[in-house]
Amino acid sequence: MRASRISIILLLACAAGAATFWGVTEPRPAFSKGDATLDQDGDPSKGRLVFAAGDCASCHASVGQPDRFRLGGGLALASPYGTFRVPNISMDTTDGIGSWQTRELANALLRGVSPTGAHYYPSFPYSSYAKMTVEDVRDLMAFLRTLPAVGR
Repeated sequence: MRASRISIILLLACAAGAATFWGVTEPRPAFSKGDATLDQDGDPSKGRLVFAAGDCASCHASVGQPDRFRLGGGLALASPYGTFRVPNISMDTTDGIGSWQTRELANALLRGVSPTGAHYYPSFPYSSYAKMTVEDVRDLMAFLRTLPAVGR
């Protein structure tokens, strides 16, 4: 009888721990689909400054070519979690972020949440970008939209 009580208590404690873990780690986007905060157009010239300040090209420029505005990604970054391949952030609708709304870029940068609602952890939210303003994200997206689409 005592062993079954202990088993039940352990089972309930594990269930409570799992529920707490799930609730604490659930992805929380900064902006929802109905949020109009990011609907305004950004300023590409200001976005170019945000792009330069964040040194986006240092990781996202296509490997093996000199054009810093061809953002095909592919750079291999070693981390304690394994090797991370930097993604394509060009306007290519298949391989890049060309089909993204500004809201999706904001959620990725500010909260580390993908357009499908999954975590980008451990790579995002990157601490240097987590405090960007809404205007910075709008401007950055406006600038990215001026750059060429890069497929595989």
